[in-house]
Amino acid sequence: MMKNMAVQVLDETVNFVGESPLWHPQRNTLYWLDFPNNILFSHQDGHTKKVKLKVMVTALGWIDHAHLLMATSEGLFKYHIDSQVMTLIVNIEDQLTTNRSNDGRADPWGGFWIGTMNVDAKAKCGAFYRWHNGQLRKLISELSIPNGMCFDKTRAVGYFADSLEQKLYVVKLDVDTGWPTSAPTLFYDFSELAVSPDGAVVDVHGNIWIALWDGGEVMCISPQGKHLHSVDTDTPRPTCPAFGGSDATTLFVTSAACELDKTPVNTVQHGTTLFYPSCCSGVFEPAVTV
Repeated sequence: MMKNMAVQVLDETVNFVGESPLWHPQRNTLYWLDFPNNILFSHQDGHTKKVKLKVMVTALGWIDHAHLLMATSEGLFKYHIDSQVMTLIVNIEDQLTTNRSNDGRADPWGGFWIGTMNVDAKAKCGAFYRWHNGQLRKLISELSIPNGMCFDKTRAVGYFADSLEQKLYVVKLDVDTGWPTSAPTLFYDFSELAVSPDGAVVDVHGNIWIALWDGGEVMCISPQGKHLHSVDTDTPRPTCPAFGGSDATTLFVTSAACELDKTPVNTVQHGTTLFYPSCCSGVFEPAVTV
């Protein structure tokens, strides 16, 4: 563990499953979801607000100052932050009632990747799709719990995890368009550990920061696949990291209280939203082009 990285609590609200933390660089605001409870949180200048959504949203991106992108079981929506109006962008598996959306993230080319999975986490029923310049493509099939999608534009690669398989994969991307140019290959194997790789982001050096569900940490892995270090979350189920703050050096981490009713609490209540100031040099999330 990194010795100087003591966890701090950004917001004490207990999330059943906190997910998809997103720093909006134009609004200097952190957004995140408690997706089983259909709640969108925003935190700015020490104050947290919440909005009850009409549908279950599982992943966020930002489009411009006024709009977020939201992923739901029906597809991708443009969300007006002030009016709370949701406008459909594209349907994704909306007729497949046995599936729902899961993790998703904007890519550096203006696209958005979104994973789908069986509502009961049945194996091999999920996929990753990409929406880019008005085009939707299914890119990766037969996934169980798609997670951890993140990107390194300098190396023209994307990473994603299958949490059920406990594996992290890498896929080569076209340097100009961001579309895959090869089949995914195994990048890091967690299957000998009692953890599941969850959400992930990439820092300015190309290192992958990935939350380990049941691992109680966010692990940092080099572009060469070496475990560099980890930060302790002091709660067993961190779900996803995000870089933010004025210079993208703060690491934010959502967590889950799901099924931890009988698990002792140390200093961090399960399901709260955490942060690590001056953690490392991160990268702001890119805007989605709609």
